[in-house]
Amino acid sequence: MAHISLSEAQAWLEATKLTLSALESNTEQHAAGIVISRLANTYDITTWLDHVSTPKLVRTLVSMYYCSYIYDRAYADDASDTSNYAFILRRGADAVINGLIAGSIILEEDPTASELVGQPAFFPNDASSLLEATVDFPSDGPPSFTMGQVF
Repeated sequence: MAHISLSEAQAWLEATKLTLSALESNTEQHAAGIVISRLANTYDITTWLDHVSTPKLVRTLVSMYYCSYIYDRAYADDASDTSNYAFILRRGADAVINGLIAGSIILEEDPTASELVGQPAFFPNDASSLLEATVDFPSDGPPSFTMGQVF
């Protein structure tokens, strides 16, 4: 099943230059695969199976990638040529994907997103205490003392 709708894809195309009559399933699956696989280490993607279950922002990113491929194919002079508009779409989508991965952009449909907003970050934390100390991160590693410990 498609992760995007025809209208979501058409929103990124100028109707007088390129109008879609239907989604190309192979191209849509390829675009969705790229976007979703990049977010797989950050979000639980197992439920993103179709247009209904995929978060709105992710659908927008898939639409941008999909349209960049369609636009390149329609307006590139040869296989090595690319369209500036298609490049802009991919670059914009990549910037949002990087923001989602870094945590500077929050995916509204993510159930843990509200937990992250307004919460202070502390270091060291349990995760950093499990790591071995390195030259770059000398504070990583087990705690040196605990509160209430007598020296």
